[in-house]
Amino acid sequence: MRARFQLLLLYLLYWLAFFFAVRLLFLAWNAGRTATLGPDVVAGVVRHGFPLDLAAAAWLSAIPFTLIALSVIPALTRWAGRLLLGYTALAAGVVALLTAADLGIFPAWGRRIDAAVLAYLPHPREMWASAGGEPRLLLLGVFAGLTALAVGTAGRLLRLRLAGLPPVPAAGGLPLGCCALLLVIPARGGLQQIPINQSSAYFSSEPFANQAALNAGWNFFDSWVRGLHRRTNPYVVMPMDSAAALVAGSCCPAGRGEPPLLRVARPGILVIVWESFTARSVEKLGGVLGATPEFDRLADSGLLFRRFYASGDRTEKGLAALLAGAPTIPNASIVMVPSKAATLPMLPRDLAAAGYSTAFYYGGEPGFANLKSFALEGRFDRMLGKADFPRSAWSSKWGAHDEVVAARLLDDLPGKRAPFFVTWMTLSSHEPFDVPAPVRVQGGDGESRFLNSLAYTDHVLGGFIARAEREPWWDSTLVIIVADHSKKLERTDAAAPYKSAEIWYHIPMLWLGGALAPARRGQVVDAIGSQTDLAPTLLNALGLPEAARYRFGGDLFDPARRPQAFYGFDDGFGLVTDRGALVWEHAPNRITSSSGRVSDADLRLGRAWLQVA
Repeated sequence: MRARFQLLLLYLLYWLAFFFAVRLLFLAWNAGRTATLGPDVVAGVVRHGFPLDLAAAAWLSAIPFTLIALSVIPALTRWAGRLLLGYTALAAGVVALLTAADLGIFPAWGRRIDAAVLAYLPHPREMWASAGGEPRLLLLGVFAGLTALAVGTAGRLLRLRLAGLPPVPAAGGLPLGCCALLLVIPARGGLQQIPINQSSAYFSSEPFANQAALNAGWNFFDSWVRGLHRRTNPYVVMPMDSAAALVAGSCCPAGRGEPPLLRVARPGILVIVWESFTARSVEKLGGVLGATPEFDRLADSGLLFRRFYASGDRTEKGLAALLAGAPTIPNASIVMVPSKAATLPMLPRDLAAAGYSTAFYYGGEPGFANLKSFALEGRFDRMLGKADFPRSAWSSKWGAHDEVVAARLLDDLPGKRAPFFVTWMTLSSHEPFDVPAPVRVQGGDGESRFLNSLAYTDHVLGGFIARAEREPWWDSTLVIIVADHSKKLERTDAAAPYKSAEIWYHIPMLWLGGALAPARRGQVVDAIGSQTDLAPTLLNALGLPEAARYRFGGDLFDPARRPQAFYGFDDGFGLVTDRGALVWEHAPNRITSSSGRVSDADLRLGRAWLQVA
């Protein structure tokens, strides 16, 4: 048995060594860019890339581990060894091919290989041209050399050991089989709640360092399994030029409203993204009574947006809309595809270029929904997550509760280099709605528990703002409280039409702080808006020209802007205008619910949004 257990470990180490060598090859191939990284960053590439290497090694070892477990059966011992060697040679060839293709593609595409390359297979000449014409013979040599080295090494390491496996009782296959099952732990990145993803490798504000930390094979198969190689747009209903013109005509990102929103030219900016904060919980917005009294009180001294809507129904989709102006599309999230997210304009990146220091605070796992990679692509100088808080504070299923993060933020903000842009994403109002505080909303049903969790965060934010108002930085700071997405009240709104805007997507947004112009305090904005409008509105308020880059949003205070809010969900979309609202679903290919006055032009605009997005 000992020989077989040693063989299991040796096989896993074989793949880890192979991936280590491949990473060094990638850094050497891109030596010019590697030279711009300091030694600590290069070491970080290896260190932060290891979890993905281990995950890939675990997946590749699943079949060999099973074969070694079956080798305890005398009749299968010889065949198991042969199959293992053949499988290893095939797997090594595939990984070597992906490695060579990755080396050729990266300099031109600026990203690691993924399943998108499959779309080019019918056109190899065009594929080669799009890869920038990297030297073919050299890349073929890399493929052949890596394959020969990997297969030869596997033969030397494994052949004699497989041939010399001593007979053992058949029952010995049970613990060996358990080892194969245990591979699921490294394959998913550990026992933590969030499985491994690209965020596990992201660690630097330098994009090349993050790209170098990825595992090319893992990246390819992950994107393939998730279907990210499919390039067909199922929502095309008109020429793309016509659809793009309709969308562009409905957004006016370059305009600017009057009077001024801010009394400070370059204020500090704190964006508080409140988990699942539905407008149905806010009394001032026509919601249930008593759930968020602190927010209602703060609205009296701030600028409240009464008709503001979420772009999607998930946290990562809300962040993409708020920070990058990206609309939600059905059955997908751009945050989950770092190579695509990197092409978006980003609010923290634009503010950093204007002299802002940036930071992202979250009490949970930074890898949740690929948030870490998204934040680092956005050039946040620092991202704090669950590991930055003491384990004793991890009293939530997700990590540290909102009161813990609020206290840390109050301690940190005085030391931030001004002006600062800080995003804080709350988590306590996420399922399962367990909060470390007295019950404020009575009831044991799901809706009551959800409202009680909102009441907890509301209480935390009320105390946070009360303390912040006494800080020197308050007078020059703009605070924006906005939801990542909404949530239907299951009991109160049980009869509401599916995905209707007011019930499923209506969210609050409130601007307050010493930097807000006095004339704006206590006002209510009735303009219809979406999360995709936040970035251009804020950048225009700061007088920064980058607002024009957010083509799916507009300045909420621009009188030329067409009042509308587009949102997406699995296989459908909704559109809100100043005349009415509609919900369209792809499967029945029709409007499934509407309110107010909805025209054919509204439907055409909504379908243009869906097609272009």
